[in-house]
Amino acid sequence: MNDKKPALSVVIPTLGRPILIQTLESLVAAQGFDKCEVWVVGKIADSGVEQRLRALMDAHSQVQHLQVSFEKGDSSEKKNAGFRASRSEFVAFLDDDVVVSPDWPLRIVEPFSDPAVGLVSGPSLVPDEIPLMARLAGHALASKAAGYVAERYLAGGQEPRRVKWSRLIGCNMVYRRPVLEQVGLFDPKFWPGEEMIAAFRATAPGHVLVFCPSAYVYHYPRQSLARFAKQTFGYGATRIRLMRAGVEIEPATLVPMVWVLSLLVLGAGAIFSRWMAWLLCLDLGLYLLATAWVVISKLLQTRKAFDLLLFFVIPLMHISYGIAEWVELFRPDRDLSEKAV
Repeated sequence: MNDKKPALSVVIPTLGRPILIQTLESLVAAQGFDKCEVWVVGKIADSGVEQRLRALMDAHSQVQHLQVSFEKGDSSEKKNAGFRASRSEFVAFLDDDVVVSPDWPLRIVEPFSDPAVGLVSGPSLVPDEIPLMARLAGHALASKAAGYVAERYLAGGQEPRRVKWSRLIGCNMVYRRPVLEQVGLFDPKFWPGEEMIAAFRATAPGHVLVFCPSAYVYHYPRQSLARFAKQTFGYGATRIRLMRAGVEIEPATLVPMVWVLSLLVLGAGAIFSRWMAWLLCLDLGLYLLATAWVVISKLLQTRKAFDLLLFFVIPLMHISYGIAEWVELFRPDRDLSEKAV
């Protein structure tokens, strides 16, 4: 490896999935890669993936591999291990199932020309060439049904803009090194929201978070209905943990929690009361009308008929998120991390 300090360090925590190679190949091909170092962090059980990774490392000396795994908080601890090994003033974190834009290494660091900027994030876009369920999950999160969260999954113009801590997306983010050190790196007990609590703690003393639309990645997640429900369950549980840790309350994030409670109360009451049954029908009717409006709005954007299936995926997203908020409220701090390979 070149002894000269790189312009950008890129940390990729991985479970060793084959798509990791696609992520690395997109980085290698990107403008500005020659001034980067890349740390792949995680054990790789698939011999084919390991061989291809070694070939990339042989061809590009700045690609390094840390073979570590952790019993709890695996993804968070891998980010921290990669950060400690990195050398640049600016340290990026990518998921192992993304493809970066052609000039991502250059674009993602541009906002740091302002010394007030402590962290930068860019959008995670939904590619067309992914399995149907992964596409539906991505578009559900990028729809109006996800509230402000949708901003993370949409480019939304080209000019960088200052945003709140909650607009950061963990699969595409960069920290100024002293800022992340100041907040104590990533707290494993907050996974899958460890990047959110770090962003909140980083911006609290005045460091600015900038969203850079031109520094986009395409996200290629493995997905099924069960995985999507688990994903949104993790988001809901993390929201309660964040509130318990002292972040500001964002009322929109509690709407699924309230809606799930209304369904339970009205559903139970409908057994005994005609008025409660009428209110339950009204509740569901208004919700389904709102969902239909969201789906039609998304369909007008994508022009893909199978995106009508969002009508079934969006309720799953809200119910899973809302149930998780209640579960976390009464059974806090369960380990939600994915198991290492």
